[in-house]
Formats: sequence, structure tokens, C-alpha cells
Amino acid sequence: MTREQSYTIAFEKQKEVLRFKKAAFDAAMQNLKDTNPDFDKINSRLSFLGAQIATIAISGNTQSLKELQNEMTELTALRDAILKNASIGDIVYDCDACKDTGYINGKICDCIHSAAKKIRLNDLSASLPLAECRFENFDLNYYKNEDVDGANARKRMTAILKLCREYVINFNPKSSESLLFMGDTGLGKTHLTLAITYELLNRGYDVIYGAAYNLFSDMETEHFTGHTNTKYNAAIDCDLLVIDDLGGEFVSSYIQSLLYNIINTRDLANKPTIINTNLSMGEIANRYTPRVASRLIKYTAKKFIGSDIRQLQALEKK
Repeated sequence: MTREQSYTIAFEKQKEVLRFKKAAFDAAMQNLKDTNPDFDKINSRLSFLGAQIATIAISGNTQSLKELQNEMTELTALRDAILKNASIGDIVYDCDACKDTGYINGKICDCIHSAAKKIRLNDLSASLPLAECRFENFDLNYYKNEDVDGANARKRMTAILKLCREYVINFNPKSSESLLFMGDTGLGKTHLTLAITYELLNRGYDVIYGAAYNLFSDMETEHFTGHTNTKYNAAIDCDLLVIDDLGGEFVSSYIQSLLYNIINTRDLANKPTIINTNLSMGEIANRYTPRVASRLIKYTAKKFIGSDIRQLQALEKK
């Protein structure tokens, strides 16, 4: 789901709730008018007095103005008493700031920003284990405190976790670095990128996350069947693009071109991208052409090491 789509949904939901509240209020008021003739007369008199007071205030006739104001005060109190007896109160808005309109002085209200953020989080959570993939539950105990492939796995992964936390804290959609997470399957690449995605979405940033297979397949289908590039444009324009499991998709000449254009365009615009892959840089060059590999060399690359956590967790359940 794109950021624009989440805002469209948030506004539509807000409008629907407001329409319901106004309809219920109007129905209650109409019923009161139908069953209490005095109430309708009071409202008509109050409307008349309002216009008269405005006219007399300009003329400067203070005595007449005071008399009209006193009458309005009495009628208003009588009207309020009738409303109270009928259990009819003012519309209760979910957001007092914008009165559920979604705007304050022409700007989008915080309530809409919060709703759109929640919609994006819920949408992503429906297809991805966001709740299971947070920084807080990234367990470093699965990484041995000993050398693996010439490096201490626990120390390496502790440093990468620290980098990811700081990445979120210091994130800037116009200057943050792009990251390339490499390493075998089951080492936590997806876990940490989902944790980054969750934190940044929760802070209101526009993040698009997807497996390479799904992202590229959707873009290809949209391009050749719908003759539009909405998903591609969203991937280009978002604050952070996360491509998971690069190498897990079928590669065609179109996919090669698509990947290069996405990476190159975002790089030229200084927009950060995070890519997870099981491939080495040489394999990336062979699979996607050296042009792609040359762009990824600019990324901050981190090699994940250790044992397959999924296998370790499966053994714990036996």
C-alpha cells in the first residue's frame, strides 16, 4: 500500500464517521421538532434575534440591544433544557482539533497522519510478521561468541544491530545511507529490515517493503497489462525502499532493467534503499549485470554470519 492510498482510506473513513454522526444528530433534531412545536418556534425566534442583534449593534441603540440579548439568553437556556430532556447533545468529535474534517487551516490534521500510519502498519502486518520482528526481540544469543568464517559472530551481529538502531534514530529520507545486507538464509536479515520498517512507519515515514519477487512481479504486471507505473513510481518516490530477498525472483531482461532503474534513480535523488540478499557481489553482477553491482558498491554493505536461526529454533521445539 502506498502512502497516498493510506491517506485516501484515512480520509474516507473519517468522512464516513462524520456523515454518520451528523445524520444521527440531524435525525434526533428533526424528531424533536416534530414532537415539540415549541422547540421549533424557539429556534426560529433565536435565528430572528441573531439577525436583529447584528443590525441594532451597528445602529448603537444600546437599550434595544440589551433587551434582545436578554431574550436570547432566556430562549437559549430554554432550548438547552429541552435538548437535555431529550438527551440530545452536541456532536462528539473523535478529534476536537479538526472536528473530524481532517484539516486545520488548510493543513492535514495530526489525526489523519496517525490514522494513515496505522493503516499502513496494519496492511503490512497482515502479510508480514512485524510483531515478531522488532529490535527488542532480536536475540543475539543465537550467534555464537566465537569465530565464524574468520569473525566473531556475536560481535559482528551486535554491531549490525547497533547500526540498525542508529539508522532509525538518525534517519533522513534525503541523506541517510543505503544498506546492503548480505549472507546466508536464516541469519536475521529480514528480521532487522522489518524492525527498521516498523520503527520508521511508526514515525510517519513513507516506507515501501516487499520481497523482490512480489515487488518486481507487481510492477511488471501493472506495466504490461494496466499500462501504468503506479507501483514503480511509488518505489521511486518513497522515503525508504526495502527490497527483501533479492535473488529469489525470476530474472528477465525487463527485471534487470527495472532493478537498475530503481537503484540508479533513487541513488541520483539521494533516497535511501535497503536490500537483503543471499547473493555475493559477484553473483549479483552475473545475475543482474555489472551495472547493478556497480551501483550497489556504493551501499554500506554488512555481511551477516552465524548459524541458521530458523533451524536452531526448530531444534529447540523438539
